[in-house]
Amino acid sequence: MKRWKKVLIFFGPIILILVLGFFLWFRQQEQVLTEVKVEPHSKTVTLFVPGYGGNRTSLGGVVSRLDHFDLGTFSYRTSIDSDGHFSEEKQQGYGDNSMIQLLFADNKDPKKEVKQIYPYLQHLKEQGFDKMNLVGHSTGGPMSVAIMTTYSDDPSIPKPEKLISIGGDFPLHPNQAYLAEGKKLPKDLKVLAIAGNIWGRPTDGLVKEAEVKAIEPVIDGNVASYQFKIIDGSPLTAFHFMLHENPTIDKMIAEFLWSS
Repeated sequence: MKRWKKVLIFFGPIILILVLGFFLWFRQQEQVLTEVKVEPHSKTVTLFVPGYGGNRTSLGGVVSRLDHFDLGTFSYRTSIDSDGHFSEEKQQGYGDNSMIQLLFADNKDPKKEVKQIYPYLQHLKEQGFDKMNLVGHSTGGPMSVAIMTTYSDDPSIPKPEKLISIGGDFPLHPNQAYLAEGKKLPKDLKVLAIAGNIWGRPTDGLVKEAEVKAIEPVIDGNVASYQFKIIDGSPLTAFHFMLHENPTIDKMIAEFLWSS
């Protein structure tokens, strides 16, 4: 017991200094968001789609930071049950550049999630949203594409306007049926794909750059515009699960969605 006390006395201050240093470093990184200028979009809602096993922390930080810096409005955190029923946890309510953080009960079954989201999309249209943006992390990227192709040209839901895929794990060897689904995407859709490269290597530690870029055969010739960007850095900024905790990516999101 005395030995552990000595260890704690020795390492405790070191750990505290490291934690404090990280906190101050992260606050400094957030300052890039003060440079962003956005335009208000009251009829377009942005849905943040989590990846495999996604939970409240998956994209909650992104939405909260964008709200904190007055770039968007964290409107609701919406939980969608296995039967498609949904419950909304109000944050700020609807406003300019409304953002919704999505949570799914079946958060490890993207095919079910795509089906379960439909009633909520209809609800958003009933709330007066004519258009929607989709921001997906990891499996949430391919899932966002599936949402758009499954409900293509459906007038009862908001029309997709922009898609951001962050560390999206698209299939490297898609079959022709999968590629053909891309023809169902809106022709005026604008797409941004973001990949993480740790210390110059073409991977974010879990998803390869090639997998992120594998969205290209699906959207090629089927959308209005496409951008691909790389976040090259240490695991603190470029690791798969740190991509949605990176203020530089927050800035990319805000500028792509709302600056034009």
